Amino acid sequence: MNSSSTDLSILTIDQGNSSAKAVVWSGGVPVDSIRMSQPAIEELLPLLERYDIRGCAFCSVAHNDAKFLETLRRLVDGRLVVLTPTLPLPIGISYASRRTLGSDRVAAAIGAVSLFPGEALLVVDAGTAVTLDFVSADGVFLGGNIAPGMSLRFESLRQATSRLPLVEAEGPLPEFGEDTLTAIRCGVVRGMTAEIADAYSLAAERFGCRRVVMAGADAPMLAPMLEKRGISVATDPYLVGRGLEKIYTEDISQD
Repeated sequence: MNSSSTDLSILTIDQGNSSAKAVVWSGGVPVDSIRMSQPAIEELLPLLERYDIRGCAFCSVAHNDAKFLETLRRLVDGRLVVLTPTLPLPIGISYASRRTLGSDRVAAAIGAVSLFPGEALLVVDAGTAVTLDFVSADGVFLGGNIAPGMSLRFESLRQATSRLPLVEAEGPLPEFGEDTLTAIRCGVVRGMTAEIADAYSLAAERFGCRRVVMAGADAPMLAPMLEKRGISVATDPYLVGRGLEKIYTEDISQD
């Protein structure tokens, strides 16, 4: 998305395992975004120059780069909120330790709750890893599962075997593989679909879940397959950033 704006804007930065995504928000709506291999001030400068950025929210699955964050803090005309295990949140957390809970999982859950308040949700982020997290109807993060994402599954079959090839996700997808390529593709893609559908079934039974909220690079491929199983799916490529924007705008870190 590419548009100029004179409105006051908020920048969110989500550093994942494979890339970092920066999104400009105005009035709770994403108006521009870029993807970087790693957070870099040089790549953010066009956004900072194009919009009247009055604050930033940041989360990372890796270690925070103190120099990057300090430079960013000086550049944004406002405050910088970093999602840490001690930051107050607009949802409850029922997890053994917030220190071991990925900040991207927390932000995605908050983003999902902001879209569907008062609903029990299965929140799925299908990226390098696929995370499947449960949020109760009263807004409590209950925990979930982490598994290899689609690309990792394809790559692991190639690396751990002597003769299996690396297969692309796009291509024929019969119900059962008709040759080695479709056998691998079906095993990975349909296997992930069944994995998410099983988690949804458990969430529906235990928590009254009636919806899956999905983000991540593989969501566009997996969502239609889940819908064919009769599961209601909402996809949002900005889900983690939406959660960060919610954290910032609620101003809950201020005294």
